[in-house]
Amino acid sequence: MLQRHGDADGLMRALTGRGALLAAVGLLLALVLGVLAGRALPTAPGANSVDVGFARDMATHHAQAVAMAYTAVQTAPSAEVRQLAVDIASTQGNQAGRMQQLLLSWGQPLSRAGTPVMAWMAGTDLHARHEVEQAQGRPMPGMATAAEVARLGTETGRTFEVDFLQLMLRHHEGGVEMAQYGAEHATTQEVRDLARAIAASQRAESEVLTGYLAARGAQPLPQGA
Repeated sequence: MLQRHGDADGLMRALTGRGALLAAVGLLLALVLGVLAGRALPTAPGANSVDVGFARDMATHHAQAVAMAYTAVQTAPSAEVRQLAVDIASTQGNQAGRMQQLLLSWGQPLSRAGTPVMAWMAGTDLHARHEVEQAQGRPMPGMATAAEVARLGTETGRTFEVDFLQLMLRHHEGGVEMAQYGAEHATTQEVRDLARAIAASQRAESEVLTGYLAARGAQPLPQGA
C-alpha cells in the first residue's frame, strides 16, 4: 500500500509539473496572440504596385539573360567567358526564382495577360525610352530582340564572344536602371533589398563585360543600338 501511495504521489507531482508547463505555454501563447492582435499584419502589394510589376517583369528580363548565358557556356571558346556565363546564369536564375516566390506569396500570377510591360514605371524617362525600344523589338530595357538572339545562336569563336558580351552588357545596363527604380519605389523591404542586390551584381558584372570586350579589341554597343 505504501508503494502505491508513493506511486500516486509521484504521479501527482508529474501531473502538477505538466500542468504548470502547460499553463506557462498557454500564457506565452496568449501574450503572443495579444501582441499580434495589436499589430497590423503587413498587407501584400496590389496587382498594379511597383513591387508586383518589378518582380514579374524583372523575372522575365532575367530569363533572357539566363538563356543567353547558357548559349555562351556551350559556345564560347574561352574559359573566362564560359565562367562568366555560368556566374550570370546562376545569379540571375536564383534571383528570378526569388521574385517568382514573392509573387506567389502575394497571391499574384507569374504572368498577367493584358498588363502592359513596364507599366509600373509609367511616366518616367526609362518608360518613355522603353516604348521606343519596344517598337524596335526589345520587350524591355536592354533586352535583345528575337533576331539578335537567333543570330547569337549561329555564331562561333571570337565573333560569338564579342556579340554575347555586347548584348549582355546592354542587357545589364537596362536591368540596372529597372533595379534602381525598384529599390527606390517598392513598398516592401524584400523587393527593395532584392532590387539593390540586382543592381550591385549587374554593375560588377558590367565592369567585367567591358573589360573582356576591350581585351578583344571591341567596344560596347552604341547608345540606343
